[in-house]
Amino acid sequence: MGSVRNFLQLSLRILLCSLAGALLLARGPLRAQETGTAAPAAMPAPSPDLSDPHALYDALNDLKLDGTHVYAVKDLTFRRDAFRFGLTEGSLAFLQAIDGRITGAVFVGRGHVVGAPRDPGERRSLSRALGVPILDQTFTSAYLRFTDDTAAELQHQIEAGDADVANDPNFATRWAPALASFAPSHSLRIMEDLLAAEPKPYFYALLRNDTVGSFDVIVDQRRDEQVMVGQLLRDNGVEFYDVWTSFRAEDAPAKPTEYFRPVHYSVDSVIGDDLALTGKTTVTLKVVQGGERFVHLELSRNLAVSEILGADGKPVVFFQNQDLTPQEAVRRGNDFVFVVLPAPPRAGDELELEVRYHGNVIANAGNGVEFVGERGTWFAHLDGEHFAMFDLSFHWPKRLTLVATGDKIETHEDADSKSGKWKSEIPFATAGFNLGEYKVATTGDAPKVRIYANKELEEAITSRLQARSSTRLETTPSFVNPLNGTTSSMVAASPTLNPNVSLNELSGKVLDSIQFFRNINGAFPLDHLDISQIPGSFGQGWPGLIYLSTLAFLPADTQEQAGITEWTQRASRNLMPFHEVVHQWWGNETIAADYRDTWIEEGLAHYLAILYSDSKKPSEHRLASWLDHYRGELLVKVPGSNEPIEQTGPLTLGPRLASEKVPDAYATIMYGKGTWVVHMLHEMMREPGTADPDAKFRELLQSILKDYKYLPFSTDDFKHALERHMNPRMDLEGTGRMNWFFDEWVRGTGIPHYTVKYDVKPKGEGFVVTGVLQQTGVSEIFTAPIPIYASHGPGKPEKLGVVITTGNETHFHFGTKTRPSRLVIDPQLTVLCSTN
Repeated sequence: MGSVRNFLQLSLRILLCSLAGALLLARGPLRAQETGTAAPAAMPAPSPDLSDPHALYDALNDLKLDGTHVYAVKDLTFRRDAFRFGLTEGSLAFLQAIDGRITGAVFVGRGHVVGAPRDPGERRSLSRALGVPILDQTFTSAYLRFTDDTAAELQHQIEAGDADVANDPNFATRWAPALASFAPSHSLRIMEDLLAAEPKPYFYALLRNDTVGSFDVIVDQRRDEQVMVGQLLRDNGVEFYDVWTSFRAEDAPAKPTEYFRPVHYSVDSVIGDDLALTGKTTVTLKVVQGGERFVHLELSRNLAVSEILGADGKPVVFFQNQDLTPQEAVRRGNDFVFVVLPAPPRAGDELELEVRYHGNVIANAGNGVEFVGERGTWFAHLDGEHFAMFDLSFHWPKRLTLVATGDKIETHEDADSKSGKWKSEIPFATAGFNLGEYKVATTGDAPKVRIYANKELEEAITSRLQARSSTRLETTPSFVNPLNGTTSSMVAASPTLNPNVSLNELSGKVLDSIQFFRNINGAFPLDHLDISQIPGSFGQGWPGLIYLSTLAFLPADTQEQAGITEWTQRASRNLMPFHEVVHQWWGNETIAADYRDTWIEEGLAHYLAILYSDSKKPSEHRLASWLDHYRGELLVKVPGSNEPIEQTGPLTLGPRLASEKVPDAYATIMYGKGTWVVHMLHEMMREPGTADPDAKFRELLQSILKDYKYLPFSTDDFKHALERHMNPRMDLEGTGRMNWFFDEWVRGTGIPHYTVKYDVKPKGEGFVVTGVLQQTGVSEIFTAPIPIYASHGPGKPEKLGVVITTGNETHFHFGTKTRPSRLVIDPQLTVLCSTN
């Protein structure tokens, strides 16, 4: 979903320094010359015209080190949130001052940084990167940029320590190439504060040592999570950013500051015969907090902005992949456009920006199958997740059919092209479209389900079917990423079926699932649902529109011919379509407040899809099969480690679970453990013996969708809502809170393992079962309600009771009328655990 994308882009936004430039930090300390003692100072840079953002940006990029004041420093210290920096001994120089302010410095010598996140999950994340849950690193060089009081703090210590100062132009000269490489990654962020009515402190340190190489420490009050430590890496020529830890500062506000909020989007897109897109987005923004001149927009790096106009029709200054060639923009650019308003607006004002752009975001997958690759950034929109109203207009080649979010209000056709308009009747968090040479099937009314399937299979599937030897895919379909991984081979027959033969069957199933989910979530949000086939193996839900993998359209025998494994087939046919239907509520009617909260909508979508699938074939016990399958995946050992993949990190790490070492961790934990967490909550809320055992669970979900309609929804919000609907059995701590559950299963890691030792003695006309439940694999304070059953041979086991674990061993005492042949731990799969 979008919050995942936003986190990853935000992490990279200011961290696009080249690795080649970073290597310059490895050079040893430079010896100061003409040593003497002088008061700290910084040579000013040429004064830029602050009214010209481009001139200010160029001036910031061109800042040089002040080689006339290179300080021989010793034992300088400063703290930024959780981390303490020490410049033990070496040479320090400041960047030239701009408009009287110093915004950077460099250090070469011996330094040290130490600190640890406050959150246990973040300490585990840091340990995954460094082997220990603490950042304790020496460094031999440091590149610092800031808008806070770092310069004044260091200058004060230099002056108090009476440090020697040297005139050393060589020091500045040797740093010049690195500064030129690093500066563009920070200049816009520094500009943002220089032009703001109320600057938000920014601190950045690029540190280097011989153990881990170059790494970053950031404390930025403009980030939702102000503190981040990580490293830019390259693997097989591909650059990616490895976040070691990210968390909110100790003095962070309760909620992130919101400066602008979108009210309305009008998007006009012209798609040429070559599939190139020329677009115009007019966005109306409400000013929430005044004084900010920077507006952050998202737009695919593959779309070049030609101009941005204000409401008065005059051009507005913007920055998009500044100073990058088109080739570099595609390779290492980002999906952000920074708009600089001519004057700071006032709170309550409305702004209008018209963004014009062009480029290629639609690919041809072969055989007339098209694919919109930039699914979330094909139009310009405000950074982040916000609900707004949409008007979409499209002009496209006549040979293709186009489907989009919203209600289609008009269409036209001429000799060469088609055109149409779509409008949202309710607020949407995003908008999407797809197009292709489709066959269409329609089923039902209120909602009306329309299926758009390609007339032919894309070349990738056709090639697999036609090949005499086809590689078997050993992976379940991803709901966010394409297929990956190959192992054994098999012989495949030539294709005999097209996906569109199952249109009516699929549309019927989708309509049936909507009725099922209505009973759980409440009324369907829209009066129609369009389902559009896309190449690959993933699905994605938009308001009133679903992207659905080709795999979901293929019958079982065709999937087998294509070499698709059993679990992949089960997921594509029995889960994927219905997972995306659930996102019409969870993900489109309410959205994750943050990347840490995506587990809620993904876990709910997956679990409810499994419940629906289970309801259609009760005899196959599909719910139990999937729970057992996911438990097995979570317990698989990470290659080269004795830890299971579940230990990679908690659900709240979201996309950060995936790494070079464990690339499958995100999908495994998000969908596998997310499903289990929702299932455990459902089981705890069940009230067996009542007329409607699932009533409380449904009431919980429907109350959330009502209270957070068109609003973001967080993990804390989920916990508080659950506490309003919990039953007494869930209150294990006697506090009326569910802290124990969220601390263990959502914000923590660990799957407990249970064994039981017991003794049976006659008592009266029955028997007494006494014993000990042993708990391992988790901390001593881990608490869980574990059902214990008595098996009496063939037939259904008898539930003796529930043991609330308290440490490594918990004693229990139950009575029964029949001597048990053995005790069974949680045979109904109500708790994620392993047993003997």
